[in-house]
Amino acid sequence: MQIAIHFDVICPWCFIGLKRLGLAIARRPGVRPTVVWRPYFLNPDLPDAGIDFAVYIERKFGGALRGKRLLSSLQEIGRPLGIPFAFDAIQRVPPTLDAHRLIRLAHDIGAQTEVAEALFTAHFCQGKDIGDPDVLIAAGTDAGLSRAEIVHALHDFDLAETLRDEATAAQRSGTLGVPLFVLNDSFVITGAHEPEVLVRMLDVAQAGEMETAVPENFSPPLPRS
Repeated sequence: MQIAIHFDVICPWCFIGLKRLGLAIARRPGVRPTVVWRPYFLNPDLPDAGIDFAVYIERKFGGALRGKRLLSSLQEIGRPLGIPFAFDAIQRVPPTLDAHRLIRLAHDIGAQTEVAEALFTAHFCQGKDIGDPDVLIAAGTDAGLSRAEIVHALHDFDLAETLRDEATAAQRSGTLGVPLFVLNDSFVITGAHEPEVLVRMLDVAQAGEMETAVPENFSPPLPRS
């Protein structure tokens, strides 16, 4: 089974979705999926310098107070999943093209999930700047990539265009929010669902009983990023 995850590294719901997917897979030991990460850009027009995190939250959620409440709710959701969200430590929201470059490079050694989780953790739990090449190089070398190939990937124009084209194609095909999971190129579900929902997703995809499905009456507890 293949699971393609459409995501962005600065999306807290994508981090939550990854953890919940892991719990779902653990409940089906006979299912050993290959996970492939697909790029999505929540903020494709961010300047190279990024944007101050407090300003970003205020703009995104319509005010500082509302943003604070939503971030507090995310902390509560993340805690039992082992995600110690530390939003107070985040200084800026960077563009994520280079992070996506690194994660695509990690596909060559089967370490995409390891690198993606390392970047989620660096950004959301440690307040590190995942637009900083040194932070990206550290995450990549920890996963087994060489510094030289990481530096090359971070300056690879063709790779950047490929990632942008993939994200644009996904949006045109109807991907309007992340995380989005695609199983075996046919079964699609959007949102950071509870593990119970994702277990059903795995069962249906494995059985091949249907092509696409979304749980009835589903409403996420907070707006997706």
